[in-house]
Amino acid sequence: MQRKKLSHPPHLSTEDSELFRQSVSGARPLLQDKIAPASNGRKLKTRPAVNMPQHEPDLFYFSDDYEGFISDGGSLSYVQPGDDPRLAGRLKRSEFQPQVVLDLHGLTQRQAKTELAGLLAYCKRQQFNCACVVHGKGLGILARKVPNWLIQHPDVRAFHTAPKDWGKHGALLLLLKINQPGPELRR
Repeated sequence: MQRKKLSHPPHLSTEDSELFRQSVSGARPLLQDKIAPASNGRKLKTRPAVNMPQHEPDLFYFSDDYEGFISDGGSLSYVQPGDDPRLAGRLKRSEFQPQVVLDLHGLTQRQAKTELAGLLAYCKRQQFNCACVVHGKGLGILARKVPNWLIQHPDVRAFHTAPKDWGKHGALLLLLKINQPGPELRR
C-alpha cells in the first residue's frame, strides 16, 4: 500500500499547517490490531461418546447382515427354540416386570448395538432376568435391527412388544437366561 501525499487545502494558512505538523511530529502510525474472526463452521449436535472398547467382546453375537426376524408392523414376538413357547404370551400380559430399562432414542446403529450389548452384559452380572429396550418408532431403523440382534444372542430366551405401560410398539420386553449359582454356592 502506498502513502498518499498530502496537499494543503486552500483554506489553511501555512502557519496553521506548520502548527499542525509540530503537534503531531512525535506520532507513529498505528499497527493493524484487528483480528479477523475465525470461522466456527457448522455446529452439530453431538451425543456423549459411548465407551466403545468396553463392550467390544459383547458385540461378538451381533451381526448386521443377519435378517432372522421380519416385522409386519404389528406386535413382535420371539421365543428361543427349545424354550417354553408360552413365554412370549407371559411377557405380553406383563407377568414379568423389567428390572432395567435401556432407551436407544437418538443413537446411531453402532451406538445402539454397543449399548444393547452392554445392557445384556449388565443383566448377566446383576442376575436380572427381565429388561425393557426402548427403540422408538421414528424411521423404524432400530425397530428392525434390535429384534435381529436379540435373536442372535444366546442369553435371550424370549421377547415381545412391550405392553402400553412400557412403550407399546416403540419398545420390547426381554426375558433373559440367568445363571443359577451352583450347589457349592447355595447355603
